[in-house]
Amino acid sequence: MATIVEKLQQAALDKDTPVNDLLRRVKFVATKLGLPSVEEWVDQELNGYASDAPPDYRSVHGTPIAVNPYRGPMPIGGYVDGLSWKTVREPVSALEALLTSTASGDTLQIGYSDKIREKLDRSNGVHGWNYYLQVSPSELRRILDRVRTLVLDWALTLEKTGIMGTEDSFDRAEKEKAQATATTINIGHIGSLVGNLGHGNVSGDIAISGLNTEQINSMLPQLRAHRDELVAADAHGPTLDDRLNALEKAIAYPQSDHGFVKGLLTDLRNCLSGAAGSLVATGALNILNAGLGTGVPAS
Repeated sequence: MATIVEKLQQAALDKDTPVNDLLRRVKFVATKLGLPSVEEWVDQELNGYASDAPPDYRSVHGTPIAVNPYRGPMPIGGYVDGLSWKTVREPVSALEALLTSTASGDTLQIGYSDKIREKLDRSNGVHGWNYYLQVSPSELRRILDRVRTLVLDWALTLEKTGIMGTEDSFDRAEKEKAQATATTINIGHIGSLVGNLGHGNVSGDIAISGLNTEQINSMLPQLRAHRDELVAADAHGPTLDDRLNALEKAIAYPQSDHGFVKGLLTDLRNCLSGAAGSLVATGALNILNAGLGTGVPAS
């Protein structure tokens, strides 16, 4: 019979297992092992981030829209980078339900706060307009895929640590090992994808100092020039296009939030990892891994 950790690994690999159900399995394992920080992360993903700041992977990028009462929806002009990002706080079950109910080709609308709407009204000399961020459903799928990957990484780390359990539990020695190595197997620290997912600084484990803007600026045009080759090699085209556009804008603006930049670079790396057979992707991955501190430095 498969052990409790093997079952978790299998569920993480099974695309038919809803992320909502997958997280409940993580909570079961974390509770059995006495890992409260993992339980906390699961609870926030299951119930939503009501007060704590969500991790970087829950930031989505889209097009800011103003609804003109006479002309209808239209993109907001000018410098809108600050409006192009929204943090998604809803539970994973809500994200899964929304994706299920969204027809192919549709976009999603995420409303702005009353404070932002009032500021936009004042800047446009109007009153009572509606504003929202128009995003692709792929942005929500990316969040769910990130959570699934984190769970798989965590379950694999448990195995590497020698914690497998039986069919439905763990022995005393495994529980003691889990608690003694809690920092190592904390789901917030095994994620080379997003850094620390626990309280406080959700991206503090990723270093960007080794990846300067000159390197990024020289890499992005090459990726764009070989876009079709990368997609043919199994990179996800829409995600690749979106991250390249967002990175070009972010790098051009010196005051861009480093957390957003790191998140974009991480998303770009994840997208390119599917095209690892491409020499262009391999070169870019070497640079990104070196800068993000998750791989062998580029030679």
